[in-house]
Amino acid sequence: MAIAYVTTANTFQQWLISTQDLITTANNLTDGGGAKTFYANTNVVVGNNLTVVGNTTITGDLTVTGNITLDVLGFDDLHVNGSANIANTLTVAGVATMANANVAILSGTSNTAIYTYIASVEASALAFSIALG
Repeated sequence: MAIAYVTTANTFQQWLISTQDLITTANNLTDGGGAKTFYANTNVVVGNNLTVVGNTTITGDLTVTGNITLDVLGFDDLHVNGSANIANTLTVAGVATMANANVAILSGTSNTAIYTYIASVEASALAFSIALG
């Protein structure tokens, strides 16, 4: 027989059953494994570190205030199926491949060198075509 809460009016058997239910629930939180699911129907605040072992699925937004460090070991790819807005500096320490990319603005010293080289090639091509008549 389920009871709403335990009071001094309950029998020893009811206290025992309620206590065993609490112990079972606590054990499911620690020893439930993949067979059990814990639902928090309220906000959960972790005051220190949170370690997740296994897969994690987030349904909704993930807001991070601070830094994200993606460990080199075991981290291979980052897939973004939407827009990525980078408000500061993007540094690529490898090969950057852009397929079907529309680049609106190129700036900086590397791009200035590219524009200078393109201008010199255009000037050489123009002089060559004039020379050929």
